[in-house]
Amino acid sequence: MCTDIDVDGIDEPSWNHLAATFSDANIYQTWPYEAVRSGESNLSHLVISDGSRAVAAVQARTVQIPYVKFGMAYVRWGPLTRFDGCHDHLDRFRRAIHAIRGEYVDRRGLSVRIVPRIYGSHNDVIRPILESEGYGCQPTNRTPATVVMDLRPDLDELNRGLHHKWRYHLNKARKQGFIASDGEDEESFVRFERIYGEMVKRKRFVSFTDVTQLKTIQRRLPANFKMRVFLCSFEGEYCAGGVCSAVGDTAIYLFGATSNLGIRNYASYLLHWNMLAWARSRGCTSYDLNGIDPDRNPGGYQFKSQLAAGHGQQVSFIGSYDAYPNMTMRGLIAAGDESKRSTDKLSVRSTG
Repeated sequence: MCTDIDVDGIDEPSWNHLAATFSDANIYQTWPYEAVRSGESNLSHLVISDGSRAVAAVQARTVQIPYVKFGMAYVRWGPLTRFDGCHDHLDRFRRAIHAIRGEYVDRRGLSVRIVPRIYGSHNDVIRPILESEGYGCQPTNRTPATVVMDLRPDLDELNRGLHHKWRYHLNKARKQGFIASDGEDEESFVRFERIYGEMVKRKRFVSFTDVTQLKTIQRRLPANFKMRVFLCSFEGEYCAGGVCSAVGDTAIYLFGATSNLGIRNYASYLLHWNMLAWARSRGCTSYDLNGIDPDRNPGGYQFKSQLAAGHGQQVSFIGSYDAYPNMTMRGLIAAGDESKRSTDKLSVRSTG
């Protein structure tokens, strides 16, 4: 089988078109998302083809420190290797991570960190492939986990699968007189930003996410990749908002916020149901509620687990895997990770 590897030979429209052919495509592997968040010049794209057909693709964020032989390529929720109805996903995944190591570690001398979109029962299958290709798992303080819902049942069945307390609050919210709306326009993002800002102030935590960048990302996303903002207002005041992405076969709940008023009248229940229904209408078969932390955020964990109750499961991601050009780079990356973990712990303590 002839394999061609193209590095940085694709433009943005062509990448958007190619990414849409993969069922495991996601917002983090779109060109606009990474370009806005990390800078256009830091993007790198690698496409693996068999003849005229692309069989795997990856977008990496590269960071090179000037005048120092130190740098890193970071792949979030890649490589893209799955097609609907195809059963050679594992072979394509192996070829992709082999090519990633060859380009960024062997040729460019960078360290590589891959955070694949792999979780649950697939972990035990993918882990040996990563290790055999020279990648090592990076230990963290906790294994990243999320709740994934199955959206294949119809809405009536999904409603019956809700935890009885979640369904009760949803029905209560429906009687409050909310005006629910959703859209892809810039004003919807502005309204969400205001609610998010109120939530950050109320909870007194430091937000490392600049939600104002979402507007810029949205302008550049092609129509089939655009995020959607969901809002609830009560007596003229917007009190809850959420941002959802439906790229590939799995929708992702990206961001959410509730004002002081929204907390009192259960607006978030109606908001999340509307997002779920939209994701299903887009043809998504799964809905990722984007992270749970039972220890540090027990309320959020309960909310998401009760939403997914009868048609969801809690899963653990496979985690981060690194490859290094030498032991010096490995030590530097380890020191940086330890410093970040210490900072995160201090942040948790200070925000209580």
